[in-house]
Amino acid sequence: MSLISDLIYFENPAIWDSFGGTSSGLGGLTWQMFIWSVVVGVLVIVWLIYNLIYFRHKEGDPEPKDALKAGVFPHERGDVKIELTWTIAPLILVAWLTFLSLAPLDYMWDIPDNEDADVTVEVTAGSWYWGFEYANGYVKPEEFTKCSSNINCLEVPANSIIRFNITAQDVLHAFYLPDMGIKQDAVPGLDTATWVDTGIVSARDEPYRIYCTEYCGNSHSMMLAEIYVTEVNDA
Repeated sequence: MSLISDLIYFENPAIWDSFGGTSSGLGGLTWQMFIWSVVVGVLVIVWLIYNLIYFRHKEGDPEPKDALKAGVFPHERGDVKIELTWTIAPLILVAWLTFLSLAPLDYMWDIPDNEDADVTVEVTAGSWYWGFEYANGYVKPEEFTKCSSNINCLEVPANSIIRFNITAQDVLHAFYLPDMGIKQDAVPGLDTATWVDTGIVSARDEPYRIYCTEYCGNSHSMMLAEIYVTEVNDA
């Protein structure tokens, strides 16, 4: 019941919230895969319905050659051309989508080093909260005024490369920032990392929401945090 009430009362991200992502190429790839999935799915369903209606058994129809009979091995009926078509066509489609994915995925997986990022943030997941610490001696600018605590609240500069070093204290969690298209597991005893260019989103007074997307206990759905993107005067 607690999970049902959480779904009713807490805002949940829509799948399209993450279609922008760290790379616009990745968002475009997601849309292409989605569109092709819909096209192929519709074609398959239409083809099945057509065959169900057109080839259904009617009164007076002769018994098909491959009809099942007790003690008789059924006659094999096939079409080599059709079998080759439904094997080669999906293979080409999958190969094409794989080729398209190489560049945007490589871009996303090319995580900048701590020294190369504008800001490095140490993220610690616990039941049920997110803890944030700036790394490498980063000093918060005076424009950062929205977070009174480093628990469940983070402020980062606009138009900057942000690296997140992520770990967990207790059980598996997952750091998910749908508006910026990033998701990374938080694993006890293991350091993982992801990154984002805050230039892909707007600096604003309202926060972007961080979710946990790995079930981690009774209050999993309430493991929420806020991240603010703030314009900083570099002068």
